[in-house]
Amino acid sequence: MASSKIVAVPVVFTLALLLVAYCAEATICSRKNPSYPGSCRSNKDCANSCTQHGLGTSGYCKGNVRFFKTCFCTFECPGGGGGGGGGGNPPGVKPLSNGH
Repeated sequence: MASSKIVAVPVVFTLALLLVAYCAEATICSRKNPSYPGSCRSNKDCANSCTQHGLGTSGYCKGNVRFFKTCFCTFECPGGGGGGGGGGNPPGVKPLSNGH
């Protein structure tokens, strides 16, 4: 009887941790920064603009051509993210993929 409790406690604890980690995971979204002037050349400047204008928690330059990049702000997606639910995102808000 005691040996089954010794095995069950770590298993239940591990499953509980996995459940908490899954539910707590946030999905990161991005949107174009309408306040950023001109072409985006510095991720740091873009991130500063995003935070100063309250558009996100960070930012990055996105684009394939060096002098024609756009500043995008990143933030936690509406609806909480990872646990599911929450509906769709507002217009212009896209979940961030691994490759930006």
